[in-house]
This record gives sequence, C-alpha cells and structure tokens, in this order.
Amino acid sequence: MSKFFANRRNFLKVGLGGAAAAAVAPHLWIPRTSRAGMAIPSSRHNQVLLFSLDGGARTAAMFNGNVDGRWNPYGVQAGSAGTEWGVSGVFDNLPYQDTVALGMLPVPAITAISHEIAVLGSIDHTPGASSGVGDHQTARNWIGSGLAEGGPGIISRIYSGHKNYTEGSNGLVFPPAVIGTGQATTPLGAPDGSITPVMVPSHSEFVAQNGDDAGGQPVWARALEAGLDGYAMKSRSNRHKQVIARLANGKANVEAFRNVFLDPALKVETEPTATANGLTNAQLAAILGTSQLGRDTALALRFLGYGSAAVCVGDAGDNGASVGGWDTHSGEMTAYPMSANNLARVLCGVNYALKLMPHPEGGTYWDHTIVGCLTEFGRDNVMENGYNSGGGSDHTGGPGSRYQSYFAMGGLVTKGGQFFGRTDPMSMEVMANEPVFGTTAYYAMMMSVLDIDSSTFWPGVEPVNAVF
Repeated sequence: MSKFFANRRNFLKVGLGGAAAAAVAPHLWIPRTSRAGMAIPSSRHNQVLLFSLDGGARTAAMFNGNVDGRWNPYGVQAGSAGTEWGVSGVFDNLPYQDTVALGMLPVPAITAISHEIAVLGSIDHTPGASSGVGDHQTARNWIGSGLAEGGPGIISRIYSGHKNYTEGSNGLVFPPAVIGTGQATTPLGAPDGSITPVMVPSHSEFVAQNGDDAGGQPVWARALEAGLDGYAMKSRSNRHKQVIARLANGKANVEAFRNVFLDPALKVETEPTATANGLTNAQLAAILGTSQLGRDTALALRFLGYGSAAVCVGDAGDNGASVGGWDTHSGEMTAYPMSANNLARVLCGVNYALKLMPHPEGGTYWDHTIVGCLTEFGRDNVMENGYNSGGGSDHTGGPGSRYQSYFAMGGLVTKGGQFFGRTDPMSMEVMANEPVFGTTAYYAMMMSVLDIDSSTFWPGVEPVNAVF
C-alpha cells in the first residue's frame, strides 16, 4: 500500500494543514438554521464528486424516462424495483464482468442500483423566468458559478470556504480538483480571488506533469505557488499577519504536495499494482472501465482518498468528440447511447468502489460522499420520433432543454430511488404543485453537505434538501 495513503490523518499533520490554511484568509463562520439546511447531513469530513456532462446532455432521456417519446425516444427499463424516476431504456441492463477475473463480484447494472439514486427532475437555471437558458455561454456561467453573470467557480468557492482549508485539519488536506478541459467544465475552477483548485487536463496528462526540466516542479505546483505569492501581496496588513506567517511555509508545502503527485497510486493507468484505500489501480480499471471517463474518475477517487473536499470530472461524451460531446445537434441516434452507457458504466463503478474504500472517519467513502452531475441544458426542438431533422436535438430554452434531471447518489442520500420535480410527460413543463430546483440551490446543497455557508455569495438561496 502507498505509504501516503496508509494513514492519511498522520501524514504531514502540521505542514499540509498550514498549506491549506495559507490559501485563504480566516473568516467567521455562522451556521444557518433554515428548515432546508437542518435536514442536510453537514460535515467537514464529507466529500463531493461531480460529473460535468460537457456540451448539454439530454438528461431527461436518462433519468426521467417516464415521458413522451419526443423527450425520451428509448423507453424505460423493466425490473427497477423501488425506483420512481424511470430508468431509461438507453442503458444496457447487464452487470459488468471485468471484475470477475480479479476474484471480485460483478459490478451491478444501473437497474440494480437505481434504488440508491435520487433524481431531481426540474433543475432550472432561472426559476420563475419566462423562458429557460438556451445559449452555451450563459449556461456555462450558471453551472460554473451559480450566477448568471459568472464569477468564481464553485470548486474554487469550496477551496476558499471549506473548514479543512481555512482552519487546517489533522492529516493531509488535498486541494479540490477539476479534471478535464471541456468548456463547460473549466468554469468550475474559475479563480476565487487568487484561489483556484488543482486543474488537471486528464489522468494521462496529470502523470506527464509530475515534473519538468526546470527544477522538477510540476505545472500544477507552479500555479499553486503563484497563487500563494499573489495572495501574499494582496494581504499585507496587521489583520493578516497570521495568514502571511502561514504563507511563509507555502513553498515548502508545495514540495510536500509534489510528493503526493509522485505517488504511484495516482498513475491510474501505468501502475496497475499500486494500491490505495484498499483498491489497486487494476481493480479500479476493472470497476470503472478503461474509457477516458473511467480513468479520469479513477484519478478523482485517488484525490478523494487524499482528502480532497470536492472533485469535478469532465465528461466529453464517448462519441469521438474531444469536448462538448453531449451537444448532439445531429447524429444523436448513434452518439447518445454510447455516451449514456459510458456514463452509466462509471456511475455503477463509483457506487461499487466507494463501498470498498475505508474512510479515515469510519465507515466507507460511500458513507461520506455525495455524487452529482451538472450540464448546460437538456435538449428540445424535436419531432415526434424524438429527434430533429438532422437526427439530433437542440437547446432553445424551451421546457425540454430548460428542465434538467440531475442525479444524487451516495451514502448521504437517504431517499434513493425517489423522484422530485415531476414534469408533464407531453409538454415537459413542471407539473402543478411540484417543486422547481434552481441550479444555485443544487450547488448550495453541495456546499451545505461540506459544512460551508454559501449565504455570503448566494444570499437568500436555500439549499435543496429533498434527497435527504
């Protein structure tokens, strides 16, 4: 087992806690006591894993299957007992057998775990507005920052507001991370002042960034160091003397993080025998698959194992596109099933893997993690057969693209299998007396799970609590 993962709580107890605290100024945290917040299991020891479906995914056709064929041309699966949300017929319904050769049980198909996945079927960027968002840039502002005008990315907000980073923590406190370069994924890492998460293009490029010829400092480390230095220049006052003192240790801590990046367990493709959190890289490959998304998700699980509060993995779709692969204006009949099944493969694997990974706070990572998704918009402008004239679908801001279906999974989710925010099967408008969930409120839920008060930058926004 990697020596770094063997005992996370005993690794660099002071140094890395200092590195995290160095990144942001201290602040007064006052917990909210709203009805919404009280129902959410909040803890600094919880973790968030998000999947960004780059390009605008047809989420209703995966997670809101009980709608007209115009919106879900694939029908629904049989045999999903205890599931309200209508598992789409686009998904394969067979277990994944790759793990059997390693002496492990097969990874169950999505129909077998659908009762552990809750779905919010009426996610809307602009609740109450006359129409939805139909253009990419505005949608990316919303999913990047939770604000129409854009701003600091939510993963950067987590880094700057999480107690493990502002107050320090026993054990290794690895930064939040964004994996992927899609145009809908990178805004989640937009700087919060000088604070940015670790930005990793992919699992393979991450390995290539371990060092360079200019002194062995990796690309990510130079960026982190520049951010720390930049913050120091902006915070030279008596009130910030303690922060500046912590910053004095920042460069030494960068080198400590470099050692983390050199751990063989983080080379998820090239070091199959490397082990961390009870699983080898070969086992992760069998559990998650070896697609780009599977490998990137394996790296995300390694980051969570080092204590990262949140990781976002960009999914470009498994249809040959480098970015924006879910934006299927044509050719969707072939591309969409490939992308949907690649995503389902990984979600089933995450469900399987998290339950096998012991968590330093007790239980498993499943018990301390919430898994969710985001995307620019759904799809509309379709004919009776469910596609436009080019065999694809568009995003005009009408009900089909406006109201998205986001999933929530993990041991923190107590209402798995349930569906919230039902839409009319024919029109895709939200039905009477059903809730509409704002994108920002969905993000506020993630913040609340991590014990972060989001009211300072999203005043008046109550976190979604329906899935708890």
